[in-house]
Amino acid sequence: MVRVAKATAMLGALLLIGLTAGAAAAQGGDPVRGGELYVENCAVCHGVDGEGRVGASLTQFPGILVEASLEQTIGEGIEGTVMPAWGEAFGGPLSDEDVRDIAAYILAAFEGTQPIEPLPTYPVPDIPPLPEVEGDPALGAPVYQENCAVCHGAQGEGRIGAGLAKAWPATDPAAYIRQVVADGIAGTSMPAWSGAKGGPLSDEQIANVAAYILTLSPPASATPGPGQAGPIGLTAGLIGLAILALLVIVGLVVYYRRA
Repeated sequence: MVRVAKATAMLGALLLIGLTAGAAAAQGGDPVRGGELYVENCAVCHGVDGEGRVGASLTQFPGILVEASLEQTIGEGIEGTVMPAWGEAFGGPLSDEDVRDIAAYILAAFEGTQPIEPLPTYPVPDIPPLPEVEGDPALGAPVYQENCAVCHGAQGEGRIGAGLAKAWPATDPAAYIRQVVADGIAGTSMPAWSGAKGGPLSDEQIANVAAYILTLSPPASATPGPGQAGPIGLTAGLIGLAILALLVIVGLVVYYRRA
């Protein structure tokens, strides 16, 4: 009887695990679509192969219900670390479906059941050097697109990171940008990108990307258009008011004389 009871308990446990796994699979996302989203949003920090870059490695996950844990981490982020919240409900740019698809891709690709999505390449544009600024902005453009655009926007307009297309108030803005890129900002989602700080970028790449950031044009402020002409112009309106006031005065004078 004891053996039968143990066998029954084991069978029940296996069945429960199977049902849980089946439910998780049924609710899982699309790894093919997730691959595209991963490259656009995650590879910059975690590497195209998931081995880690300025973010953690994604190749090993302890525990059960890994996909649910991944979805939560992607959606909500990890406060106090360089992992921001990507879910729309937490201020990020990704929908729940996007998050599910990315989690499905991470599990499938890095377990060897889904092809790894390749990274895009970016050409070097023709940008003249900035006077008295260290670094080549043309060479910095692809570095920016590969490493910075995911958070700060392709044109520096901002995304989950600050907008960079702006007038920089610092006396030496290039030096300030180089320092922030190299060292990161402790306690925020801005990691250190310098190779000396454990990041993937050389000092030359950081100087180039800082020079490129200074070429980004601030968004054009809305210029108020000419006011719409009303049915009566300003001059005509003032004349009309003066005539009306005069008529009121004349009427009052006549009224009091008769009284």
